[in-house]
Amino acid sequence: MSALESHPRFVSLEGGEGAGKTTVLTALREALAATGDEVVCSREPGGTPLAEKIRGLLLDPAHEPATPQAELLLMFAARAQHVHETIAPALARRAW
Repeated sequence: MSALESHPRFVSLEGGEGAGKTTVLTALREALAATGDEVVCSREPGGTPLAEKIRGLLLDPAHEPATPQAELLLMFAARAQHVHETIAPALARRAW
């Protein structure tokens, strides 16, 4: 068993709007799925029902703009939920 096979695998794609994240994600997801491995794709903020609601609050222009501190706390709240419900269970199942 190689080192890669014995450890959880996590890939994060970062970049601004129009950087090509979706294109890279599609190709990577297809290549990994072709090996027979489970591939879990999600986004931040978001990735769970609660985190998606937090995302909606952050992006909804109908709400007053969040202070930088409030935005940071909301982002970390969404991330905590995402890690607990989506990322950690996927890694425990040895999914990508």
